[in-house]
Order: sequence, then C-alpha cells, then structure tokens
Amino acid sequence: MSEHHRRTRHTTDAPKLRVQIERRLPLPCIEGCGNPVLPGSNWHVAHIVPASQGGKTIASNVGPAHANCNLKAGGRLGAATVNRRKQNEKGRRSWL
Repeated sequence: MSEHHRRTRHTTDAPKLRVQIERRLPLPCIEGCGNPVLPGSNWHVAHIVPASQGGKTIASNVGPAHANCNLKAGGRLGAATVNRRKQNEKGRRSWL
C-alpha cells in the first residue's frame, strides 16, 4: 500500500461510501466512458479529484467507475507524472 493511502482514511472510508453509492446505481461512470455503472457489475469507488492530488475520500468527491476505466485513469496519471519528471531531467547536464 502506498504511503499516500496509509496517511489518509482512503481505505477505511471507501467501503462505507461504496454501500451508499450502490443503493443509487445505475449511475454514469465518473471516468467519462459514457456507459452507466450497473448493479452487480465490477466497479470501483473512484475519486473525482484524485486522492494523490489532495482529493478527499468523501461523498461529494467520489462516484462509481467501471473497474477497467478507473485502472486506466490511474495509469494515465502515473504516466503523466513520470513523463513530466523525465522532461524536467532532459535539460540537466549529466555530470551535475
């Protein structure tokens, strides 16, 4: 588990929010795929503002997302962070 998830209440609050969200299904996928999240399907409690960017695990900042959509979104965010770091390092001299 990442340090971020240890610092926050992410892991303890998500199951409670999942029950609240599940009662209201079907709802649109918050990752924007255009398909609704249906009861009984494989879905995650996803952050609107990512937890890694300071988004809290509260009812107003989470919603349902298909498992595949949520995992892809996390991959894009991680890749963007790595790519940004690599671009910052390109201008540096290797001996410094």
